[in-house]
Amino acid sequence: MRLEALILDSGNVLSYPQPGDWFNSMAAQVGAQTNAFHEAYWRHRHLYDAGLPAAEYWTRVLETIGHSPSSADLRTIMDRLVNADVASWTKYREEVWGLAESFRVNGGRTAFLSNGVPEAMARIRAERHLQRWFDVVLVSCEVGVAKPHRMIFQMCLSQLGVAPNQALFVDDRIENIEGAACLGIQTFHFVGTDAVSRLTGAVRTLSG
Repeated sequence: MRLEALILDSGNVLSYPQPGDWFNSMAAQVGAQTNAFHEAYWRHRHLYDAGLPAAEYWTRVLETIGHSPSSADLRTIMDRLVNADVASWTKYREEVWGLAESFRVNGGRTAFLSNGVPEAMARIRAERHLQRWFDVVLVSCEVGVAKPHRMIFQMCLSQLGVAPNQALFVDDRIENIEGAACLGIQTFHFVGTDAVSRLTGAVRTLSG
């Protein structure tokens, strides 16, 4: 069946991965070990993606690593963490944006489907008019459910107006790929240095 819709993840697909030294830098700023900061960051991230306020998320991260700043310092530390976090997710991979634009120009439907947080989405929307690239924009923190929950995929398909097997979902995280595949959505696991070229080839083949 001919491909009718292209569904793209944001982090690590439409954007580059977080810089390799990012966790080292952030851990050093709060006096934590890198591994401990990394574990705490991801332990609470799913709730942040699903709508937990930033202040609560970062409070949980700091508590998990045993960092207890004074009330006077807390706001400054949180602002620094939020700003650094947003910056780490907004280095755009232009080739993938171009692929979405080309697919849409040629008659396909496109969707931006991300586990994202309000602070990062505010930056992305300020820098990119998403309607230029995407027919549908679905962000976990705005709908209260995050990938790989089946509900967010169903919402996306409904808004696109396509059947599962008419869509290709692209993501770097295997649990999200498996969640989409369970619904019958075609998937592309976006990993490796050749991911862009392989994705471009896959879209071309499926669209032909």
